[in-house]
Amino acid sequence: MLPNLQSVFEPIPEDWDDNRLMRMRCDSQSMHFYGDISHYLVRRFTEFETMSVLDVGARTGAGTALLRLLHHPWAYTRLKFDPVVALDLEPDVVRFVQHEFRDITAICEDVHNIADNSYDLVICSHTIEHLYEVQPFINQLERVARRAVLVACPIDEKEPLTEGHFQRLTAEGLEKLGFQDIEVYESFQFHNGKCGIAIKYL
Repeated sequence: MLPNLQSVFEPIPEDWDDNRLMRMRCDSQSMHFYGDISHYLVRRFTEFETMSVLDVGARTGAGTALLRLLHHPWAYTRLKFDPVVALDLEPDVVRFVQHEFRDITAICEDVHNIADNSYDLVICSHTIEHLYEVQPFINQLERVARRAVLVACPIDEKEPLTEGHFQRLTAEGLEKLGFQDIEVYESFQFHNGKCGIAIKYL
């Protein structure tokens, strides 16, 4: 049995309301996106290696925890992630992770405050579409990463944009931001366009 994995299924405090429960345990859209990211990464990193990972904009940490499980140091996968850190501006992310996903670490912090070259791989899943300005944010991700930055986001989203989305991203736009190996695909978790994953090697 893998260490500490039973903590994912431990009961949560009874005083947490239904909304908080849904956000923490049933963040199914995020988990599907991270499954897509895992599949993408193992086709790009084909050697046996272990990388440290920072997930920027991790929300509840559920997707981050899934990625850790899929690439656990004790798993049989070639590509392993250790340590794995979830970063978000939402203070509850720390409580979520401490109660449910103890195999990862959570930080409530702005990425601007993370030291240069701190992690091998920096991941940002379905966050950049929520920003007014993308390039300065990408610059920060690159500053923190040692080897690569990966982004996942909607592609060619239909109008009107989903509530909370301020960017209509395209494969061409990601290419202009310096990303390579852009994979665009249909996701049953997103019905207002396609999804994309892209990487920038540093």
